[in-house]
Amino acid sequence: MEILKFIFVLGINFSIFGFIWGLMMLVIRMFRAPGQPTNQGLDYTLRIVKYFLLVSVTANYIAKFQGSDLDTNVGLTNLIVGTIVMTLYLLGKLQNRAVLSQLGQHPLFTRFANSVDPKVERFLLLGSIAYFVACLIYPQMVDNRLVNWFTDSIQNIYDTPIIGWIFSVIAFFFLISILLRAANVIGRLLNGQSITSPGVKTNFGNRQNRFDSTQSNNDTNGFADYEDVTDEEDKTKNS
Repeated sequence: MEILKFIFVLGINFSIFGFIWGLMMLVIRMFRAPGQPTNQGLDYTLRIVKYFLLVSVTANYIAKFQGSDLDTNVGLTNLIVGTIVMTLYLLGKLQNRAVLSQLGQHPLFTRFANSVDPKVERFLLLGSIAYFVACLIYPQMVDNRLVNWFTDSIQNIYDTPIIGWIFSVIAFFFLISILLRAANVIGRLLNGQSITSPGVKTNFGNRQNRFDSTQSNNDTNGFADYEDVTDEEDKTKNS
């Protein structure tokens, strides 16, 4: 039960951090020109900053509000469980981006999806996990004003009536999703499948290619039939 409670608390941290980050991104988008194409370099820069803050705030949240002491068994449990949860959470983000990238192959969704570089995505995932473990072992790394402001803001929002209850419900579903994702990862590992590939695959690209191929074949066949009919008419007139 303590492990489930710990995962639930991490869900509160993730959900409220995502809410704060979403508000910040909303303000940034207000200063962007409407219809401006997405800059992939800027997108990755913002995601690196987001992951850096998320990992720092989560490690600080564990150290301050969970009473983690890595010299005890409880601290070691928090280290292991926290790392697993963080890995599953970021892995889910990676899979979601892969799905959006597949959707971007369809002309209707091209403007809403960004291309995904698998190597960069794996580097972000592994780098974030390594940094998270280092922050848990050396919590003084994240003891600064910016991270403390995020941590205090998360706790204050959670302590707010009604709003805190809403994020508790979100954290409960987060707990369920983490358990299901863990089962899915274990199943993939046992079956020898990649854990970074999305669970949902789209065939927009293949369908488009098949449509173009079918259309091309129809045009070719129609042209051939036309030539055959013309030849038959010429033979009839000559005879």
